[in-house]
Amino acid sequence: MSESSDRALLDLIRRRGPLTVCEMSEETGVTGTAVRNRLSRLLGAGLVERKTRQDGRGRPKHTYQASVEAHKRLGQNYADLAVALWEEMMGTVEDRKLRRALFTRITERLAEMYRTQVKGDGWEGRLTQLSGLLQVRGVEAEVARDHEGLPPYLRQHSCPYYELAELDRAICALERKMFEKVLGRGLKLSQCRLDGGRSCDFEAKPTVPASLVLEPKPPGFASRSYEEDVNRV
Repeated sequence: MSESSDRALLDLIRRRGPLTVCEMSEETGVTGTAVRNRLSRLLGAGLVERKTRQDGRGRPKHTYQASVEAHKRLGQNYADLAVALWEEMMGTVEDRKLRRALFTRITERLAEMYRTQVKGDGWEGRLTQLSGLLQVRGVEAEVARDHEGLPPYLRQHSCPYYELAELDRAICALERKMFEKVLGRGLKLSQCRLDGGRSCDFEAKPTVPASLVLEPKPPGFASRSYEEDVNRV
């Protein structure tokens, strides 16, 4: 799915709607099939509503208009508020355990925004669904594969938390943990824009054979890599 094309169609519906598929096809210059594919994604994300219109005799027509949710999301920018809230949490909450608990709850809340819409057991299918949901929210993402035979991974060309991530790298860990909850598999951030990469790449960690699974760690244990990721939380 192309985020720019879906967003352009949503903007058209918001400005000119309600519109039929034929009307949208004429306005955008793309086929009715392409319009329907984009509408399917927007409907699935709850950003567009379908209505029935009767124009005289004949079969009724379906029209599409922006939902209340779309009007809430479009044009909103919470970057300044998010930065202020994050700085307050990190700067004024001195209890490390409390900060860690807040970090976990925020991760869970973000995951809930996507988890119910990412279904199925197939890895590539789940990645595709997640990338589509991100694109509808304005995050340029895609499912990428470097070489034939290697597993696909999630590639983000834009960061939804750019200002926050520049302020505190723990945001990168938060996003990774959120994606893990949505996809149901451990991830590693193999490339990051903050390190000069062209994108942020989230790759699946190799599954460990049952014969190599280590003994359970004692309560309260956290791996060094996780500690390093959230060393400020």
